[in-house]
Amino acid sequence: MDLDQIEKLNDLKQKGLITEEEYQQAKERILGGQAKAQPELNAQPHTIMQTNNYDYAMVLHLTQFCSWIFPFLGIIVPLIMWQSKKDDAYVNQQGKVVMNWIFSAVIYSFICIPLCFILIGFAMLAVLFVCSVVFTIMGAMDANKGIIKNYPMTIKFFDVQETPTSALGVGN
Repeated sequence: MDLDQIEKLNDLKQKGLITEEEYQQAKERILGGQAKAQPELNAQPHTIMQTNNYDYAMVLHLTQFCSWIFPFLGIIVPLIMWQSKKDDAYVNQQGKVVMNWIFSAVIYSFICIPLCFILIGFAMLAVLFVCSVVFTIMGAMDANKGIIKNYPMTIKFFDVQETPTSALGVGN
């Protein structure tokens, strides 16, 4: 129904995920008045693929796996991605989520390494590895749905404004 789509658009505009212009264009398309493309002066063809914030945030989470290719790349790539789009409120929050987990995982690793001398550290490192994989994938899926949520077991270095559970349709 048109009303439901317009309400969803309004929610996106309220959250600052789309601009007023994008809102009006999408609303016109929904209502059947296809937005008229106005040629811009000196318009050039777009050669760069446009992505929305949700896709970008999902990739931001998944770049943590870059450290499997080269050490510390899983810290550097997400940090660069976050800083390059930090002015976008949604990407900024997702970047904070990712950095909170990366810093937490590094601290947990430093705790586990000395414990390897009494063997329990090996098991703890294995659990930390599994948690890193699972939490990263869960975070990427949430980010692609527009949900801002810290990973479990995260030390909160950066203040993250998580999506309220009422907005997720949980409880009432």
